[in-house]
Amino acid sequence: MYTWRKRAGALWLRSRSEELTHRFGNSLAITQRPGRERALLEISCRTRDQAHELIREFGGSAQKLSRRWLQNFLEQGQGKPMRIASRLVILSAPASRSDATRAIVIPAEAAFGTGHHATTAMSLRLLERITRRFAPGWTMLDAGTGSGILAIAGRCFGAKGVVAIDNDSLACATARRNARANRVRKIEFVIGDVLKTKLRGEFDVIAANLFNELLIAALPIWSRHLAPDGILILSGILRSQEPSVVRALKRNGFVTPEIRRRGKWIALRAQRRK
Repeated sequence: MYTWRKRAGALWLRSRSEELTHRFGNSLAITQRPGRERALLEISCRTRDQAHELIREFGGSAQKLSRRWLQNFLEQGQGKPMRIASRLVILSAPASRSDATRAIVIPAEAAFGTGHHATTAMSLRLLERITRRFAPGWTMLDAGTGSGILAIAGRCFGAKGVVAIDNDSLACATARRNARANRVRKIEFVIGDVLKTKLRGEFDVIAANLFNELLIAALPIWSRHLAPDGILILSGILRSQEPSVVRALKRNGFVTPEIRRRGKWIALRAQRRK
């Protein structure tokens, strides 16, 4: 395995981030720090040739990973159990439990979303709190499902069915395995582009933990498929990107009654303007 890296300014990133997201999906990581003008882009590559092709196309550099890279990553990912109010506990490995709270196991793997990242944690807590008032039988779209954690949590919180989309076949395979391992059914996993996948009907909740540009581009689509009293849960947004997302929501007829902030990230709840 190799990792390609490049530091890029805001203009370069804006002009290419959507293309890179579509091409590389969850293999791409973009790290931006408040007050820093340049972001760090990283893409995992299976071969040296793939890494060097990226260097020829975009510049940057490549580094070969050690043979123990996956083991080291998994060991680092063995985080503490994360409690989502009184309704759910998320574990990174099976463990015996003495209370009656529903527990799900989401191992740290290549697909993003073990629950401990700020964007995932905030989305989970928004989903839990919002759905407390829902009668069982509501429906959910999880756009950019990654490990499947939000889709699985949605079923645990009472959704009668969930559609979970990701353009990365590895992520979808991992999410399906996580759902089976946790004995969670009635999730339809779809390999596809969130901007091109044809959706059927309306959803009471649409959750998306994606890049800023992709969230904004998808809003007109989601507006057509959100139930009249439905809720959007959006994350994957840097604090510096908050104004552009809020403006895009207003253009599409949404208000944002709740915005959560943690470190450099935000997550928000949006609903139709009355």
